[in-house]
Amino acid sequence: MSRTVTLLFLGITIFLAASRFTTAQVAVSGEAKALAIYAPRPAYPYEARDRHLTGSGMVLLNVDSSTGAVTSAQMLKSTGHKILDDSALEAFQQWRFKPGTVRKVRIPIHFKMQTLREYVRAKGHSLWLHNATYWFLPEYPREAREKGLTGRGVVIVKIDPRTGYVTSASILKSTGQEILDNAALRAFGQWRFKPRTVTTLEIPVQFTTQGVFY
Repeated sequence: MSRTVTLLFLGITIFLAASRFTTAQVAVSGEAKALAIYAPRPAYPYEARDRHLTGSGMVLLNVDSSTGAVTSAQMLKSTGHKILDDSALEAFQQWRFKPGTVRKVRIPIHFKMQTLREYVRAKGHSLWLHNATYWFLPEYPREAREKGLTGRGVVIVKIDPRTGYVTSASILKSTGQEILDNAALRAFGQWRFKPRTVTTLEIPVQFTTQGVFY
């Protein structure tokens, strides 16, 4: 029988500026995870990142139970920022569920701030991240998400040791998808580091239908 399900959201990790970043990471478990067969995570718009916007909200999905496709999505509770609401709605409208399981789904979402130190400790990243003063994850292009494009690659960046600015970013190993390679290059080319700490970095990146990871 069709029913209403509430999914738990933790979020996709996106870095902001200095030593703080915003997350909106998805962690679906138990019955809810079994019902969702396609669940892309919300992207975090550059404009929202730059303005350090955060907030919590609740999304309601109406689902065609015969196909499992989302027919509409609306904010039951706004995050407080239209740009974040729009990003959430854009992603959730693409969700798909097993046919004949649900008609309505409530999804709480939380965009929050964490420190770089907390992130490094939680994710086990290399010590060079402690020298980063500005960095963020690549955006997962909408076109790539819609086509289900995935891939794993490595980007090499060169840093001016005097300023800590990235002077070049190039593909060491392609993800296999030009659109994903370009998204990685756009992000990594904007990273910044403490002067006189690093000169060259190899950054592995993986795009999956669940988000962007290192």
